[in-house]
Amino acid sequence: MAHVKAKILNKEQVAPSIFKLSLLCPEIASSAIPGQFVHVECGKGKSFILRRPFSVYRQASKETFEILFQVVGKGTESLAEAEVNSYLDIIGPLGNGFKLSNNCKKVLLVSGGIGIAPLTFLAEKLYSTEIIFDMLIGFANYKKVIDFSLQEKIADRIHYSTDDGSLGLKGTTVELLLDYLKQSKKPDTIFACGPEPMLKQVALIAKQNKVPCFISLEERMACGIGACLSCVCNTINGYKRVCADGPVFDASEIIWD
Repeated sequence: MAHVKAKILNKEQVAPSIFKLSLLCPEIASSAIPGQFVHVECGKGKSFILRRPFSVYRQASKETFEILFQVVGKGTESLAEAEVNSYLDIIGPLGNGFKLSNNCKKVLLVSGGIGIAPLTFLAEKLYSTEIIFDMLIGFANYKKVIDFSLQEKIADRIHYSTDDGSLGLKGTTVELLLDYLKQSKKPDTIFACGPEPMLKQVALIAKQNKVPCFISLEERMACGIGACLSCVCNTINGYKRVCADGPVFDASEIIWD
């Protein structure tokens, strides 16, 4: 874990209200694994006392990495206004990421909305291996779809859903998953990230189909290192800290409200 000033090399709006920042930071870029996150100071003053967590979206090189974020409040509004060549105060990489066991031969990545961020990083890692994988990606509409580096190379492995039917299946990511499984495309492992209601349903479907499932939870965090206990979730093994014990958990451990 490093506490550094990372230089903003590039800022790009990739969809309405969604931005991508490219950051120069060898300490984090060289050691991050898919599923880990960074904790970012998004501004100065009382409104920005708490840092905001963002998944590592891409490991662009051994010196640079990218984060993807949606503007949802003052912190992300401030981050969207950050200027190229300025510096961000960042702690990372933090948390436990996705782990690939020897049983992972054919895996499925399931994302909803901005949940595509950590799964893009995972997809790039999988692409360099012999593990077969498909991606199920859900957005509200085609305008929200985020292009990513592997998109053309794995086009036949990507399946989209949109709420309004403007791209792919008309419906939710969960409906896309059910449709995928109906076609006897049973994976040996599912990795998922997205809104909690989506993750709850993905976990249930995985259990019903006896497929191991690992999910990346999103929670508000204060410290990001497990000290403040502000991000705990309920599991069959007691309360666990999303920041330090996760954010990736075995879905079968989670007790959903």
